[in-house]
Amino acid sequence: MKNLLVLGDPISHSKSPIIHNIWLKKYKINAVYSKLKTKESELRSVIKKIKCDEFIGANITLPHKENVINYLDALEENSINSRAVNTVYKKNSKIIGTNTDGDGFLSSIKNDANLRINENSNIFIIGAGGAARGIIFSLIKKKVNKIYITNRTTTKKRGLINHVQLVTKYDKLVKQNWNNNIIPKDVDLIVNTSSFGMKENENLYYDFSQCKKTLVVYDIIYSPIETYFLKIAKNKGFKVQNGLGMLIRQAAFSFYKWFKKEITENDITEMIKYFEEQL
Repeated sequence: MKNLLVLGDPISHSKSPIIHNIWLKKYKINAVYSKLKTKESELRSVIKKIKCDEFIGANITLPHKENVINYLDALEENSINSRAVNTVYKKNSKIIGTNTDGDGFLSSIKNDANLRINENSNIFIIGAGGAARGIIFSLIKKKVNKIYITNRTTTKKRGLINHVQLVTKYDKLVKQNWNNNIIPKDVDLIVNTSSFGMKENENLYYDFSQCKKTLVVYDIIYSPIETYFLKIAKNKGFKVQNGLGMLIRQAAFSFYKWFKKEITENDITEMIKYFEEQL
């Protein structure tokens, strides 16, 4: 039996083993997917272990999406650009890194939130970590009109913006001060890519008073299923979407990388319903 892992710290909250083991069983693939709490100091040895025949690949989650790059043999273009990896797979005895966060996000925005992203879209991104990187590069590929970026750590925000501009020449990134909680009136979509909302005492507070009625508020957090941020936005009458769809859809893209097996929209819908009942 072959093995797959999800690496992170903390890792107990991860729903990835449930998702992938259900699909492995459904499609009669002789493999098992497990979670492994991995410290930064252990990352090199764990990646080395994945090179063994018994392993197919792994998912990478917080806080290793950027640091894992140091231990891989090669990167796909999306990870070269975003400098973030959430999936590793093997090809010709080499460990390859890729990032399915952006594709998972765009699929969720289209199919779960029923929002069409185009060249007229203005996006407000909260956070500057690995998930933000994958999402921002996917939005730039869609040639969106403008991307606002805010982050608690100014240095990290500045580093992300400089990197994006260097790699893509995209010149419509707008720095938003962390202490400025007013959402600009031209924003079509807000995306929280940070961990704010996972803990009860950590919440996001934003002023939606200038926002257009068609605003969509997206939080990539899926546990809790409705963060305080989403609850406030919903109470203001805006359409909201949690990160459950993105989680499952990025998993489907990872599954394809490992097995060349496409997960159907019906599979994804069933999985979303399963978790909505559980969470």
